[in-house]
Amino acid sequence: MPAAVIMLRVSTTKQQQRNELNLPAQEKKCQDWAASQKIPVLKVFTGKGESAWKTERPTLEEALEYIKQSKGRVTHFIVQDLSRFARNDYMQAAANARLKKMGVNLVSVDEPMIDDSPVGKLTTTILSGIAEFHSHSLSSRVRYRFQVNREQGRWLHIAPIGYLNQNKKLVLDPDKAPLVRQSFELVATGSYTSDHVMKLIAAAGLRTKSGRKLCKQSFSDMLKKPLYCGVIVHKGMKYKGNFEPLVSEELWQRTQDVLTGKRKSVPRNVGNELYPLRGFGRCANCGDKMTAGAPRGRSGKTFPSYWCWNRDCTDRVKVSVEQIECDWLALLSVMEPTADALVNVIPKMAGAKWQQRVDRIAHERQKLSQRMADQKTLNLKLVTAKLNGELSPCDFDDMKKALADEVASIEDAQRALTSESATMEQLIADTERQLVDLVGAWKKGGLSERQEVQSALFPDGLLYSQEKRFFEPGNTTIQHDLLAAILELADVHGTSVPQISGSGGPGWT
Repeated sequence: MPAAVIMLRVSTTKQQQRNELNLPAQEKKCQDWAASQKIPVLKVFTGKGESAWKTERPTLEEALEYIKQSKGRVTHFIVQDLSRFARNDYMQAAANARLKKMGVNLVSVDEPMIDDSPVGKLTTTILSGIAEFHSHSLSSRVRYRFQVNREQGRWLHIAPIGYLNQNKKLVLDPDKAPLVRQSFELVATGSYTSDHVMKLIAAAGLRTKSGRKLCKQSFSDMLKKPLYCGVIVHKGMKYKGNFEPLVSEELWQRTQDVLTGKRKSVPRNVGNELYPLRGFGRCANCGDKMTAGAPRGRSGKTFPSYWCWNRDCTDRVKVSVEQIECDWLALLSVMEPTADALVNVIPKMAGAKWQQRVDRIAHERQKLSQRMADQKTLNLKLVTAKLNGELSPCDFDDMKKALADEVASIEDAQRALTSESATMEQLIADTERQLVDLVGAWKKGGLSERQEVQSALFPDGLLYSQEKRFFEPGNTTIQHDLLAAILELADVHGTSVPQISGSGGPGWT
């Protein structure tokens, strides 16, 4: 007596959600065909979110195993159409051969012309080729659209912890983003293991999307995602995201260096009277900020120096404190002889850039204010966790210390922004009234005054090499400012344009 099994399939769970009637419609069509042929249906197999391209297809294998165990009872294998069965010639031929070996006929309700006749076999091959072509074509279009979206900086997948999917964009999760950011900041210090940080942040309330605590693997994966610094990575290619980064690239890289055991990045504390140029001078080879210190030689003598801290740099700059400060003062002295330019040109250039600088300072202030609010929120969560017994007194003290350090760092950054704004306004006012003695001001000033002069003139710092000193070609700010000053002088006085020597340090010819 004939009997049948039915197999239903949708490629993805999203496809099923978009069309809830898809599977019921397939089943009704197959059941109606079996009823018209008076063939009883023994079982229905449903594949939800199962691609017909995959070699491993649990639903199909389950159906074939059921047919094998039924020992000849099943005579028909019913599908709505061949694309529900397989989407390429090889898979279809292999599965159909297994059915034939067990004496089972493949039935496609929408394609009744397929059978063992020559025309039926040809039709089966043609229909299989059409299904395969359609699948390849659809896949190609989808890949292209995903690539276009990646190039536009869009993230089309489920948002990671700390972000939310909103109107097809990533936005910061107001509850979880501060905790994720704090995780990066704690690990980047190098003072805590990732397991310890995970324990502290979990006690503060960080959970997965489903509400569970993070395991070691998921927490480690979170810290390694470049998405958090605004970078989308796909097959080795990097794309800048169009969403707000949760952490800076510098903080993300420091975290990776700690996780991989590399040397930690440049120290955050740059407040040392002996090294006013620390964090201002940058390595001409790799562009990273130089740190400073006084290494001790074998004889016990110290050698105060500035150097590039980046181990991956192939030609790290190292220079004595005396040499780099001499080169910095030489640069300031080069700017000073152009008194008319300093009085007439710098205010114009500064004024032209003023609005851009005001906008940048306002944006950074806003970010710092948000970080300060995040610290207060995190502090409240920690107190709650301690009161609920979720955090030990020792862990609570560690976390409070880390929060206090972060608050102090934010306050320092806020004061630096205020200082930069005030210094730039004063510099413009002074240059409009009188000649500014830059060398004298820098020599006589304390650490904060020196750093204010540096940031006012060159807010992004300057590249330094042992060959060309601060006159590295990459320092376009110097080139533009001096060229503008020189042209202004030449125009005012009708003199020839002085040239800056290209190597061996600053000088006039």
